Amino acid sequence: MSETRPFALDLLGPFRLTGPNGQRIEITSKKGVALIAMLAMASDGEHTRGWLQDKLWGERQRPQAQSSLRRELTALRRSLNTLPRPLLVSEHDRVKLDLDQIDVDARTLVFGTAGNRPQRRAGDFLEGFDIAGAEGFEEWLRTQRQALAARLATGATAVVSESERTEKISQAGSALDRNTEAPPRPALSVPEMVADPSQPPSLAVLPFLNLTGVADNDYLAEGISEDLIDRLSRLRWLPVIARSSSFSVSAENADLKAVGRSLGAKYVLEGRLRRAADTFWLTIALSDTTSGYTLWSQRIELSLSHSRELLDQLAAELVTLLDTRIDYAEQMRARNRHTDHPDVNDLIWRGRWHLNKLTRQDSETARQLFDEALKRDPNSPEALIQATTCLNYTIWSQRGSADEIAEMRRLAQRAIIADPDDGRAHLLAGMGEMWLRQPVRAQALLQQAIALNPSLAMAHAQLGGCYNLAGEPARALPALRAALRLSPNDVHIFFTFGELAVAHGMLEQWREAAEWADQSLLRRPGYWYAQVIKVTALARGGNLAAARSSFDQLVAAKPGFAAEYAAYLTWLPFLDRTWIDNLTDGLEIASGGRISRSKDDAKAVLG
Repeated sequence: MSETRPFALDLLGPFRLTGPNGQRIEITSKKGVALIAMLAMASDGEHTRGWLQDKLWGERQRPQAQSSLRRELTALRRSLNTLPRPLLVSEHDRVKLDLDQIDVDARTLVFGTAGNRPQRRAGDFLEGFDIAGAEGFEEWLRTQRQALAARLATGATAVVSESERTEKISQAGSALDRNTEAPPRPALSVPEMVADPSQPPSLAVLPFLNLTGVADNDYLAEGISEDLIDRLSRLRWLPVIARSSSFSVSAENADLKAVGRSLGAKYVLEGRLRRAADTFWLTIALSDTTSGYTLWSQRIELSLSHSRELLDQLAAELVTLLDTRIDYAEQMRARNRHTDHPDVNDLIWRGRWHLNKLTRQDSETARQLFDEALKRDPNSPEALIQATTCLNYTIWSQRGSADEIAEMRRLAQRAIIADPDDGRAHLLAGMGEMWLRQPVRAQALLQQAIALNPSLAMAHAQLGGCYNLAGEPARALPALRAALRLSPNDVHIFFTFGELAVAHGMLEQWREAAEWADQSLLRRPGYWYAQVIKVTALARGGNLAAARSSFDQLVAAKPGFAAEYAAYLTWLPFLDRTWIDNLTDGLEIASGGRISRSKDDAKAVLG
């Protein structure tokens, strides 16, 4: 028989708390009752202040939530801490209920006895209790009731030892403890959710840890992680676990596989904030919960006097990086998965992998995969977006026809209808309008794409390209720099560098134009457009020897270019054809007379 504890708490049935003399302790505040219940069901009786604030005052601003929690804890300490050894301990960032002093029926009793208490049949968990408007607590309460009901139905004990809990995690379905803050790691308390491979991957952002030793910095650590959740939710292809669920898990010593099973997340993002001298250091890591491996990590320096603008820029850049990393991981997962019957999601990810190879053969393979995905699910927003992206690549790489451009526009419009909140659909629709020489429509759609997802680097890049085509290179530069800042390692970054070269060339800044073109060609040597800009910039800047060498490289890379250069250039959808003439002049100078235009040729091309 277990040692008698001075306090007893009934949670199975109506809430009842009794003290050392057996007299009932009245807790008049509903949120005070909720605090005791959540601590009583936590591993080691402990939760962070931030977790409790989120569950009970999640609708309030952080300072208000902090103040409300402090008031509740002050009142509870007066009621509970009647012995020399306190029952309730509140530290700077944690709150703890001393479980060695309190007998909690829901932890040790479903059928049978608990301590020296008489045998009783358990009732509903916190019978008749709720808190209107506290959505985080209501979610926690539902989870506890469902888990206990499952235990009762099987006659199982509500709480098992830590070793048993770890051993039986795959069988238990759910555990009663959502707090995972102290090793050894217990199973998490929400029902276990195994990620479905046929569904899009999901990401959980855990609350970033404040390891500066100063509680006042909690707002910065949690604020960054909250901002990331909000911004990541705009990536429509990547479901993000709600804050109310992911913030119930501590990242301290987290068992990532258990976190993934608990939250149904394939990927987990953790962060740790530290301080060194007069600088903050934020370390962020992205992990795959199925393997437990870290896919990417980064250490970021923040000044102590950081501004809101700086934090916004940081969050936007991190979202773009995460988008790229998870996208690539899913492409590789689909490529390496061997199945004779791929589902729609498999087809899409395989297609994306082929499309990013940027070859004509891979592009055709990608098109077939996307077509099959659309055949199976004609209204899939992701299949529509990827099919449109594939067609856009074909249009650019093969100087597509008016019919292909019109088809791209129709597909993009279908994608917008399928999911009006996906910035990528508006991006593609804007590109279609750009090909059709409709700059006002294109700019409006691209700006809408950015409004829906400010971290969509390609939308910024295409907006810059659109300004170039409309003859506004000065307006193009800020948009292109934003794209470069957001995604410096993107597989399509050669496009952004190329458009920066175009903008500087149109402004007759020839040296800068040649340098940006070089950057583009380093990423994609076969990019004929960047090579043409480089040739023109060198020729117009007076460096004839370098211009001729670059022209020779262009012809070597595309043997038919010299004969068809006019068709290449006149296909470009510039509104003002003066820039086409400038490019043609540059090529003629660099070719040393090997190419020249005639009026008949121009008429034939313009048709």
